[in-house]
Amino acid sequence: MHSNKLFNRTRWQLAGWYAIVIGLLLGICGVAVYQVVFHTQRYILQEKLQSLAGTLHDTIEPQLQQPGQLSSSLKTILPGLCLWNENCYSSGNDGARHTARVFQQEGYYLRFLDQSGAILGKVGEQPDVLENFAPKEFWQILHLSNGDRFYQISLLLRTNSGLPWGYMQIGRSLKEWDAYLNTLRLLLFLGLPLVMLLVGGASWWLSGLAMRPIYQSYLQMQQFTSDAAHELRTPLAVIQTTVEDTRQAEDLPEVSQNLDIIERQNIRLSRLVKDLLFICRIEQQQIPTQLQHCCFHYLIGDLVEELAGLAMVSEVELKLENRASRAVVILGDEAQLYRMVTNLITNAINYTPPGGLIIAILDCTDNEAVIQVQDTGVGIAPAEQTRIFDRFYRVQSDRSRATGGAGLGLSIANAIAVAHQGSIQVQSELGKGSTFTIRLPLR
Repeated sequence: MHSNKLFNRTRWQLAGWYAIVIGLLLGICGVAVYQVVFHTQRYILQEKLQSLAGTLHDTIEPQLQQPGQLSSSLKTILPGLCLWNENCYSSGNDGARHTARVFQQEGYYLRFLDQSGAILGKVGEQPDVLENFAPKEFWQILHLSNGDRFYQISLLLRTNSGLPWGYMQIGRSLKEWDAYLNTLRLLLFLGLPLVMLLVGGASWWLSGLAMRPIYQSYLQMQQFTSDAAHELRTPLAVIQTTVEDTRQAEDLPEVSQNLDIIERQNIRLSRLVKDLLFICRIEQQQIPTQLQHCCFHYLIGDLVEELAGLAMVSEVELKLENRASRAVVILGDEAQLYRMVTNLITNAINYTPPGGLIIAILDCTDNEAVIQVQDTGVGIAPAEQTRIFDRFYRVQSDRSRATGGAGLGLSIANAIAVAHQGSIQVQSELGKGSTFTIRLPLR
């Protein structure tokens, strides 16, 4: 198939289109996965910050008495709180509450601002650039000069008397989140070409598998065309030569002899065309099958009697062996079944040397009728056993041509067996003979 330019080009096209379609689907899936992860992570981050802000708001607001003033009592609630007029340093506090310990982690910060935006106190690491930001919105994303980002939530605080006190801002660094998303994007962008290479290889392999039956049919069609032309060329050449001789003949006996040759070749051509049409029609189920109950005891018995004369002329012995313990009856077309078994026995006679033995065996199982034709003929090589049911194929061309065969007998027999939902198998060994086994379902 690789040497055929048409099939090779078609295979590349199939593989290319398959890879493109799969690539687009994978790209869409990758974007969808990224969006799902992005929105899920953002939702989790918002929920965590909002829950933390709400807890601190409800805890701190009752402690506020004067607008813009932080009492030192808040340090018991917020360990590590650094007021604006203090020189603070970070230290651990094992007795701090869980909510406050969040701000001891890297990336979190908390700060308090008065209504003008001046910082009154802070907890956690505070990047200097954040000093310029005043509370304007509930949610904010703050961008630093070094590329880092912070997600910040701002809440208005009131005193215990209801007066506006100032603002509380809680933020979290998005450095880890951005690194995670960057890694995900990198994996998607780098993984897509690698996956596309794998998809391309798989596409090439799958397109080869898909085109293999087509290519085999193409080869069979080419072989059939070549064999059919070869089979038709010989009788046509004989007819043409005979016609030319007839035109030049002067005596009536020679003319009569030439006409006999034309008639024989015409009969051969007619039989060849008839067999070809029969195979094509039976494979396409265009031949109406006359279904009736066929008893193989009588069918094979009659065949052995009819072909005994042909076997005697070929100096071989033809025997019938009935191993069935009951009547073997199937539902099928008797004429087609008769022709199927005839072809197998005739084929065995033609390929069995003088003094050989041919046995037609009838047997059955619970579900199948089994007919075997055994011979002690020349046998079939293992490499040829897969091709003997092909049209016009002959194991020994010289012997087949001598008997007038065109290489269609086994093809016709196999087509009839398949049409009756059965099968034909062959077992053979060179120099020892062959056994053809027909299996047909019992009705």
